[in-house]
Amino acid sequence: MTVMQLPEDLSLKGFFSFFSVAGESSSSSTDFAFPQDCGLRKIRNSKVSRVKRIVGGSQSSQGKWPWQAALFFHGTHYCGGAIISDTWILTAAHCFNPNTSKNPADWTVVLGDHHRVKREDKFEQRRNVISITVHENYKSMFFEGIEDTPPMNDITIMKLDRPVTFNDYVQPACLPHRSHVFAPNEECHVAGWGHTEWNGIQPDILRDAKVRIISREVCNQEKSYNGTIHGTAMCAGHPEGRIDACEYDSGGPLVCVKCGRHYVAGLVSWGDQCALPSKYGVYANMTVLTPWVKEKISKFERDSAAKASKNM
Repeated sequence: MTVMQLPEDLSLKGFFSFFSVAGESSSSSTDFAFPQDCGLRKIRNSKVSRVKRIVGGSQSSQGKWPWQAALFFHGTHYCGGAIISDTWILTAAHCFNPNTSKNPADWTVVLGDHHRVKREDKFEQRRNVISITVHENYKSMFFEGIEDTPPMNDITIMKLDRPVTFNDYVQPACLPHRSHVFAPNEECHVAGWGHTEWNGIQPDILRDAKVRIISREVCNQEKSYNGTIHGTAMCAGHPEGRIDACEYDSGGPLVCVKCGRHYVAGLVSWGDQCALPSKYGVYANMTVLTPWVKEKISKFERDSAAKASKNM
C-alpha cells in the first residue's frame, strides 16, 4: 500500500457563509464568511485537449478548474491545493513531511496556474504563505510505514499573505455541509500536475480526470484496501483502474457538482501506486473534515482581529 507520491519513493498522492448552503445559515456570527459565489466556473464551453494525460485523464484548458492551487516548495512544484476563500487554501497534511517543512517561508502558492513551469502565465497570481495549520490529529505514515499506518485526518490549511483577485481563472470552490452525501458511483473530477503513470514524469500542463465515488464497503474489500479506509478518508476511481490521481497530485481537490456548484468532496491523499485495478484513489473526506476547517479558520481570523485591535 502506498500514499500518492511525493519525492523519494513516497507514494502519497502528492457555501456561502461558513456551512451556509441551500438556505442554511451559519451557526455563529463569529464564523469566517466564505464567498457566496463559490464553486462556479466562469469560463463556459472551453475546449479540452486530449494530448496529455493524468493517468487516463486529459489536458485541461485554462480556467476549467479555477479553484486549483499549485504549491511550490523552495520553488519546485510539490503538491496541489484548493482555493476556498481569497486568503485560504486547503491541501494535504502529508505535503509537510521530513522532506519538506512546515515553515511558511519555504512555500509559495500559485493560483490561476496552467503551465507549471512558465512563470509568465498572464493569469497567474503568486502568493507567499504566512501560516500553515496541520490537523492536530493527523496520523502520518512516514515513520511507521503505510501498510501499518494509513494516513488519518490528512488535511492542512494555509493562510496567504494577501488576498487573491477572483476572476475567470481564479475562483473558490465550495465546502460541503456535514449533511452532504457524495453517493457511490457519483461522477467527480480530480486535477493536478502529477505523474501520468506510476514513477513517470510530471507534465507541464494541468490535467484532469473523471472518477466515480466508491463506497467505503467496496474500498475496504480484501482485494482493495482490506479494512484500512476509515471515517476521515473516502475513495474514488474505477474498478478496472486506468484513471487516477498520481504522484505530485497530493492535496489537490476532488470536486463534485451539487446544484450547479463544485464542492470539494476530498483531497488527494494516498493509494497503492496509481490506477491499478481495485486500488482506488484515497482522499481526505471533506464532509467529515470541513467542521475542523471552519473551527481553525474562524479562530485564526478572530485571534488576528483581536491582535490588530489591541495594537491600534
